[in-house]
Amino acid sequence: MLSFHERISGWEYLLAFLLGLPAFLAFAPFEFRPLLWLSLALFFWINLRPMPSGQRMRLAWCYGIGLFAGGVHWIYVSIHFFGGANSLIAGVMVCLFVLMVALTLLLFGWLTARFPYQVRSVRLLLVFPAAWTLTEWFRSWFLTGFPWLLIGNSQIDSPLAALAPVLGVLGVGWFMATACGALVLLVLGRLRERLLALGTLILVAGCSFGLGQVAWVQPVGEPLRVSMVQGNIAQQDKWVPAYRTAHIQKYIDLMQPYIMNSDLVIWPETAVPGYYHELNDALFKPLQTLFARTGSDLLTGVFYTDPDTRGVYNAILKVGTEMDVYGKRHLVPFSEYIPLLDYLRWMERFVILPYDNVTPWRGSTVMELAGQPMRLSVCYEDAYGSEMIDGLPGATMLVNVSNDGWFSGSIQPRQHAEIARMRAREAGRYLLRATNNGVSAVIDFHGQVVATVPPYQEAVLQAEAQPMQGATPFVRWGNRLLIPLLSLLLLVIWWQGRGKFR
Repeated sequence: MLSFHERISGWEYLLAFLLGLPAFLAFAPFEFRPLLWLSLALFFWINLRPMPSGQRMRLAWCYGIGLFAGGVHWIYVSIHFFGGANSLIAGVMVCLFVLMVALTLLLFGWLTARFPYQVRSVRLLLVFPAAWTLTEWFRSWFLTGFPWLLIGNSQIDSPLAALAPVLGVLGVGWFMATACGALVLLVLGRLRERLLALGTLILVAGCSFGLGQVAWVQPVGEPLRVSMVQGNIAQQDKWVPAYRTAHIQKYIDLMQPYIMNSDLVIWPETAVPGYYHELNDALFKPLQTLFARTGSDLLTGVFYTDPDTRGVYNAILKVGTEMDVYGKRHLVPFSEYIPLLDYLRWMERFVILPYDNVTPWRGSTVMELAGQPMRLSVCYEDAYGSEMIDGLPGATMLVNVSNDGWFSGSIQPRQHAEIARMRAREAGRYLLRATNNGVSAVIDFHGQVVATVPPYQEAVLQAEAQPMQGATPFVRWGNRLLIPLLSLLLLVIWWQGRGKFR
């Protein structure tokens, strides 16, 4: 009778692609988590077969193509509807993007190929999970990084999320991958291997339960009354000059009933569609007078030009008794900046290019708002867990302003909100998330949404948020413990086995 690996011989690449394709359904908004467990476990299973290094790398690439084709197809919306590309060009660009991002999984194939003769239990419980986690870490920073669809994010509502304050989202993914390997061993293994797999699953469950009982942070001060304005401005209208006054007035009208009963009012990313210096006299000075009188603060997105360097920043402006500004640090390549922009102007025949590049912010990430130091971020920045801990534990709250209107009607806004929830859990801080058209939410320090408003509606979300103090282990160490640990683990296994099978 043919074995499983003999039956799939010649079909591995297609099978890997098909295993990766539905895995995105484990993430928001679908949240069918068992599907990702099954997908990853079966992917580990087919990797047990002896094969050359190149074949193993191609297998991982095919799995990645399926994963990203299913999970990030929404970039088509931005490229086609707002980037000016026709359907064909947009489709080609999406395919190229998926193929390129999936290339990062070649690292998984290369790493696992270093251990072809290790016993099955070592590969499933140690090598494969460590290699997967190191691959996700590599993807999160290589070429500025794309930390989307990290498997740990899918576990924000599972017991494994208790690991996030200690090891971050990558550590959650490592434990999940280890459990997936244990499940494969439980099915395939002999009695001794099955007992080892069962012990591993008990250890994973025990760590999750035990760490979930630890209080890493504590409340400090009184809860803040926060009002976040969701303007629901159509992206295609946002930057039309004739509509600018009406858009700004909409935000003013929506917030007006809430000012006196708020410590902090937040407008989303680029809620003011213009430059600070152009609108200072007509808009910001009157707003400053208003908020200084009430004793509260306004936080709004606007473009800001540094008078000294002339750098242009995608910024958040504080309006109140004092004025302050924060600029986006981690920019989106080929959106907010394009390398060698002047040499790529020929592409304007196919897609809209920016007039100039946005400048990355080099200043502080923390701003005092409503009497509390808060760690600020703009849009995509909250996808980078190791960067978001900058400014902590000094900051008592996280604030993110976003505009996911570029991807309206797709699954991207829900995926983004899920990522924000993981940031709150890692940091042990409430996260205030103000968006143009959703998902606006107040997220508590456990990563749970305590207040939200429906997406794609004009709304004001008013809720209380509790400042927190203290530092989770992840805030103190970031990935500086996990990544060296996993690298050392693979090195020791390789060193131990390198002479055995010569």
